Amino acid sequence: MYKLDELDRGVSPLAFKVALVTLAASVWLALAPSGAFAFTQEQVNRGQEVFRLQCARCHGPNGQGVSDVYKGLTAPQLIGPGALTLNPRAYQKMRHFQFRTALNVYQFASAVMPADQPASLNDQDYWDVIAYVLNSDGVPPNGQPLTEQSAARMSLAPLQQRLGESGGAVVPALANGGGTGGPNTPVIEGQGK
Repeated sequence: MYKLDELDRGVSPLAFKVALVTLAASVWLALAPSGAFAFTQEQVNRGQEVFRLQCARCHGPNGQGVSDVYKGLTAPQLIGPGALTLNPRAYQKMRHFQFRTALNVYQFASAVMPADQPASLNDQDYWDVIAYVLNSDGVPPNGQPLTEQSAARMSLAPLQQRLGESGGAVVPALANGGGTGGPNTPVIEGQGK
């Protein structure tokens, strides 16, 4: 067996490592459960209605966020360039952990939202609202339901890359036109862009 620094077939060690990583990723994708990485259009449609009835009163009709909306709390932006930040914003009093995956968003929302009636929605309503918010932030549905398992694999890092490095200052949203699977689409762990 060859060590990477002992290759004698004209292949550089770096090229060999890249080939191995590419092969491993291809095998993982081929063996991974099909679908179940995003959400359905039905979830988006139901989530839009739940958002209108339950979330818009605090987060605004367009998910833009509202200051001093309930007991001095500010409801953060859920749709747009400042949505779903990795770290809680300085003014956030209810959120104390990072949003790395869509599952983290569900864990937070299903425990404490709506703020005036915590944990009062059913599980499906929370999943549907998350699907609606993600879709409104440019993530296209793939026809598979958003569930605990698929949400755990859905990294929010690409959405969060819209934030600047200076303490969470928001930079202009990427111009992808929304819903096109462009640069705003979350990357599923194990899948490259």
